[in-house]
Amino acid sequence: MSTQVRDLESMFNGEQAAVDLLDRRRHGRGVTYEGQDDQFSQNWYPLCRSSDVASGGVLGRNFLDGRVAVYRSEDGVANVVSAYCPHNGADLSIGKVAGDRLVCAFHHWEFDMAGKCARTATNDPVTSAMRVFRYPVQERYGLIWAFNGEEPLYDLPDLGFPDEELAFHSEIPHLDLLADPWVFMCNTTDFNHINIVHGIEVDGDPSQDIDWHDHGYSYDLRGRFKETGATIEYKVGIHGNNIFYQMGSVNGRWFAFLYPCGIHRPGTLRSYFVIATQKSDGTPEDDKRVQETLDFAQALEISVVDQDVEILNTIRFTRGMFTRGDKALGRFVDYLKTFPRAHPGADYIR
Repeated sequence: MSTQVRDLESMFNGEQAAVDLLDRRRHGRGVTYEGQDDQFSQNWYPLCRSSDVASGGVLGRNFLDGRVAVYRSEDGVANVVSAYCPHNGADLSIGKVAGDRLVCAFHHWEFDMAGKCARTATNDPVTSAMRVFRYPVQERYGLIWAFNGEEPLYDLPDLGFPDEELAFHSEIPHLDLLADPWVFMCNTTDFNHINIVHGIEVDGDPSQDIDWHDHGYSYDLRGRFKETGATIEYKVGIHGNNIFYQMGSVNGRWFAFLYPCGIHRPGTLRSYFVIATQKSDGTPEDDKRVQETLDFAQALEISVVDQDVEILNTIRFTRGMFTRGDKALGRFVDYLKTFPRAHPGADYIR
């Protein structure tokens, strides 16, 4: 079982075989794909690790069906804007940061943190139309996030304890897959899948106690890994339709796992493995406990997700012949149908 992170970046940059494969697999019945009707789910999407962008740095990222610039002001505040300068379309991610302004490399138009042009190099008059689209941004869990909307509809999930009481793994691996994020998230209410693919013997029927809310759901999952006999006591859930979260213990060892998925282009995702546990009490013994727990949990979660890779890279997801055991999965697919969708940055990022 491989634990190597797969990086499909080259496939996202135009190889025709990958494009054909993605398009062919986006015609399942009874589901709505990202980018369909020029709309995308209104989620918090991870764009990069916090460590990927230094103060005063700029990074370009493909996002939804376009491109954005992720940057930090010189005092370290993260921001995300559409990548193309409204002047002549230069990519702002090859520009520079001056103070809290993003400066275009082509003609040195300067954009403030709200996305408005604040100055041109020639001191021509600035109008309200001279702007880029700014996405709502937050930085949390070692990632920089953008919300697909003019204002966020909800916040990120908590991980069982206040952030300041958690220790996070210093490494945040990523995994690229050839599927929309919601396709991966369907697995969490697919209890047949949890048993068959992941080898987890589930106690009772957790589908009877799912707590559904406007922007996701959660439930308690208890059971054991059939291969090792290790017992699990988790609270798991989906936030939006692109963030999986899990808090609980394996053989009494508590940790939290966050697995958020961004979108490079329709039909793809880039996911991140965020692992946390309770902070050390400062003793060498507890420092060791923290690091061992973080390393154990990261290896475990990468191996569990790896079991899905080949399936997700080839699936043409459809609402097919659901059976009695698919009741919870069917409700999640129904939830997806009514999930808010929008694309306010469309005219700017494409």
